[in-house]
Amino acid sequence: MNTKAMDVEQAYDAAYDNISSEGCYSRAVAAAWKLGGVEVYNSNDDGNNSTYSFAPTRTFEFDDASSVQVTYGGVFIILPNEPY
Repeated sequence: MNTKAMDVEQAYDAAYDNISSEGCYSRAVAAAWKLGGVEVYNSNDDGNNSTYSFAPTRTFEFDDASSVQVTYGGVFIILPNEPY
């Protein structure tokens, strides 16, 4: 079963061979919004940066309990914490 986080990762990867990293990043962020993702982290908003990034690290959570981190260099699915 594909999660919404996986769909965002696929949006980045599908464009990887044809466009720049900036374009891949933009497609992944657009896919996250389109899939109803809620942005829970944006590195431009963390208060620790003295500079503003055109491609900040962003974390999205989805209603299917999946999460994804979108960076300029790639998309990373965040695995849920498993109880021991």
